[in-house]
Amino acid sequence: MMKVRANIPFPAHCNTCNKEVSAMPLLNRSDLFMALQGEADVRVMHVVSEEDHIWSLNSQDKYKLIDAIAKGLI
Repeated sequence: MMKVRANIPFPAHCNTCNKEVSAMPLLNRSDLFMALQGEADVRVMHVVSEEDHIWSLNSQDKYKLIDAIAKGLI
């Protein structure tokens, strides 16, 4: 079973900013693990001054997140 530390930012592409940002998963640890193993949406956010940006990860960013977890970065 993967170990995931909660609320650790990771790089993801924000569609609103159209750039790489430090995103934080909105799912708790066990739900994040289940979502990454299945085809479920993984919603993330990053804080900006006007309004926080919230979106679902695309498949490429999901793989980045899985890789970061496997390497122990998250």
